[in-house]
Amino acid sequence: MDRNIRQFVALWSLSLCAVLAITNTGCTSVLSPVTGIPVFDLPDELLGVPKSEQIPVPVVLLARPHEEQYLLGEGDILSVYIDGVLPFSAPNSPPTPPPVNMPSDQSFLKPSIGYPIPVQEDGLVTLPLLAPFNVSGLTLEQARDEISRRYREEEILPPGVNYPVVSLMQRRSHTVTVIRFNAQTAVGSDGTAAGYTLDLPERRNDVLNALMESGGLPGFNERNEVVIYKTSQIPADRRNELMSQLLAQPCGAGTQHQGRHLDHEVFATDANCIAYDNQLLETQFIIRIPLRYYPGQMPHIRPSDVTLQTGDIVMVESRETELFYTGGLLGGGQYPLPRDYDLDVLGAIALSGQGIASSNARGGGGGGGGLIQGMGGTSPTQLYIIRKLPCGRTYNIVVDLQVAMNNSRENILVQPGDTLILRYKPQEELVNFGIGTFFTFGIRELFRD
Repeated sequence: MDRNIRQFVALWSLSLCAVLAITNTGCTSVLSPVTGIPVFDLPDELLGVPKSEQIPVPVVLLARPHEEQYLLGEGDILSVYIDGVLPFSAPNSPPTPPPVNMPSDQSFLKPSIGYPIPVQEDGLVTLPLLAPFNVSGLTLEQARDEISRRYREEEILPPGVNYPVVSLMQRRSHTVTVIRFNAQTAVGSDGTAAGYTLDLPERRNDVLNALMESGGLPGFNERNEVVIYKTSQIPADRRNELMSQLLAQPCGAGTQHQGRHLDHEVFATDANCIAYDNQLLETQFIIRIPLRYYPGQMPHIRPSDVTLQTGDIVMVESRETELFYTGGLLGGGQYPLPRDYDLDVLGAIALSGQGIASSNARGGGGGGGGLIQGMGGTSPTQLYIIRKLPCGRTYNIVVDLQVAMNNSRENILVQPGDTLILRYKPQEELVNFGIGTFFTFGIRELFRD
């Protein structure tokens, strides 16, 4: 009789411990199931595009095309010398030697002789004894011929006098602003941007020179994209109006996924999420230049896109938002994604410190967590990826890690903003619970008998 009572008490205790273990020790897959879309049922738009296939954009496309002739414009400074006129000297007096002008190291100009004559607003120049006239759009040779012609027409320059000496003393410059997010680490940075105000001389007023004078091409913590705000083309009286229109555009318009437009036929019930309109107001004043592209998809970069004018803003944004997050048995954390190569789910799990078939699961589960795995229990192989599209809609993707180790189709790429949650499958939790129960209660009952 006592033996039966003892067996009943042991069975009741075992059942009570089983219930407590299931409810309190992490058997979440049994009591709190999560649903998702299997990888093999996903459309290509949700799988991501490999970044490792991209190649750098030739840097020559970031610079202005070379021009044979330099055309004068407002802001240029000419060096002019006219014997007997500039400077003035009496007919019987000895000629005054012209000054020699040595250019700065950064001007890339040759030494010149003569007196500075600025090209004023609307391309006008003013010379002694002549009315102002326009030289905008002329070459140096054409400007010299025009000066000589006007002096001879006014009979100021005698026929026997040599031609005027006209050269370029200083090129006109364009003042642009460069904003760069040069944080040292993608995680934990304060988001402070470094600003540069650059005076780029004519012919060097392009994106390439703006980048090189502000720190070089984008580094690891910066995106492979340069954004140019063409504020020089925005009328001053319509500035606030146009900015309001830009901010009022639908959030779904212009959405791209890893450099490729999403097909609006994939999710017909959520068209705004992935619709694309290339006639947006943004495209008129905001130029986005990718620095990497897929073979066969060379971006169309026009010379006017990379040419900068006074008032334009060049911005290289930070990558601090290109993170993936972990939860569940992986523990809470956030990790930066590589910029120029791919990271799949197996690599992401290894990066988070868990690894496949490891015994250091952080969240417990199955009544024993890492202790049970050390006794021969199963490892968690159920991974849920919460993927958020640019429009805000999320999808749960189910990845079987055991299958992913043998099938690359299952081993999908991790995208910015993904949340990876590692869990046990129900059968894995039950197996671990059975092993834990045996080692906790079974051995004790064996010795008691």
